[in-house]
Amino acid sequence: MKWAVAIAAVLAAPALGLRTSARVERSASELPADGSASMSFHVQPRSVLGLSAPMLPSTRAALSLSPAIARASCGAGSRGPVCTVVAGTTPGEVRGTLRVEDALGLVTEVPVELRLVADASDTDKDGFPDAVELDSEDDRQAFRRWFVTMAAAQYPTPDPRWPEVHRDCAGLLRFAYKEALKAHGAGWRKGRELNTASAPDVSKYRYPAVPVLGDKLFRVAPGAYDAQAALESSFSASASARWLLSANAVRVPASRAQPGDLLFFEDPEAGGMAYHSMVYLGDLDGVGPEVVYHTGPDSRPGGSKGIVKRLRLEDLLSHPDEKWRPRDDNPHFVGFYRWKILD
Repeated sequence: MKWAVAIAAVLAAPALGLRTSARVERSASELPADGSASMSFHVQPRSVLGLSAPMLPSTRAALSLSPAIARASCGAGSRGPVCTVVAGTTPGEVRGTLRVEDALGLVTEVPVELRLVADASDTDKDGFPDAVELDSEDDRQAFRRWFVTMAAAQYPTPDPRWPEVHRDCAGLLRFAYKEALKAHGAGWRKGRELNTASAPDVSKYRYPAVPVLGDKLFRVAPGAYDAQAALESSFSASASARWLLSANAVRVPASRAQPGDLLFFEDPEAGGMAYHSMVYLGDLDGVGPEVVYHTGPDSRPGGSKGIVKRLRLEDLLSHPDEKWRPRDDNPHFVGFYRWKILD
């Protein structure tokens, strides 16, 4: 008898002007702007005229948010609709409306407010906020594949999107790094012939909407990340080979080198360009492990702008100039390194 009265009350509710058929519970009101944190809005039955009314199976929910710094989706839950919000990478206030409508036309409109905050923690004290580090294996592999693809694609003809002013050994690393973190949709692919049709993108964030750092991806100062200091004092959109080595990468044994890792050399006699960098490609074409690098410009009067070279690691090990051989007994070889966001 109780359920019969409750159902009758639900049927009568529209005529009585009752427009609240459900209540909404949220799991959080604040999220780190890290590109992956999430929260849920659970739609639950609400009493009508003092009696508990069941949630009808056909109840639907929709959630709109503004600005679009978080994304929302709604679906069916065990007791009613559930809407999930996934944080983007831009901090800020988000407002919107959660609209719930059942088969009887009863509507609940709940205002939504939540806050995305920059997650500035640096748990491993490596100088990079945790929010920037790629903490899933899928994302790490996606980055590696795109980074290797973009570095290798600069041989023999550099991409016109790679500014000439940045064409040197460190510039090759920076260009491939930024391109690897982008969304690779139809617009990005236009004019590019790359064997990456099925390669997934990094999902945690997309350049230039990088958590905390924005477009200032490269660390140019030693030490742990300090959220209280001005970002520009420690990070830049550009960095020399010296800073890429000392502040943006960690050394790994040659036996553990993976595609997308880096090689560094030091030549004190080269003056202001004492450090040289290369990208380890792995075995892309079945000819054995390879490396790719930009020779850098010749600073002498009338010198060339430099070119991109790609060669087998085996050939580099027997390079005519011993200082470019990646061997532990070569005092000029600094070692194999890995980007900190992958470590």
